[in-house]
Amino acid sequence: MNISENLNRLWRRAGGNAAVEFALILPVLSTIVITVADVSSIAVGTSEMQTAVRASVQYLMNGGTNTTTAQTMATNAWNNEPGSGTVSVTEACYCSGASHSCTTLCGDNTSPQAYYAVIASATLGGNIISRAQTVTETVRTK
Repeated sequence: MNISENLNRLWRRAGGNAAVEFALILPVLSTIVITVADVSSIAVGTSEMQTAVRASVQYLMNGGTNTTTAQTMATNAWNNEPGSGTVSVTEACYCSGASHSCTTLCGDNTSPQAYYAVIASATLGGNIISRAQTVTETVRTK
């Protein structure tokens, strides 16, 4: 007997086994594919959030002081921003470690230390896995 005859005999005897096996494994494979797509979506979404936050931080590090402009820059840099996506930019000033007004000098006539926090958040993923993700950067400008 040669190999082709053996394969033909095996194929004839297998009958519907392959179809049954495929029907059993298909839901598992489908779940794996959809889960991988969700994890990939979360990873790409997080990277895009980081890009948006970096754009805002770059503006602030280059001397920008307007929180609305910083927020707009982050929003504009956020590719494929999901509907749940938000960006906020807040300013906080300190004198000798204590909270202080950003518009007045400290008691020792020095400028207060200014810190900006840029926060982007969104729910990423979707089909099987979804995750609330937040990216935060804080930068001192003065």
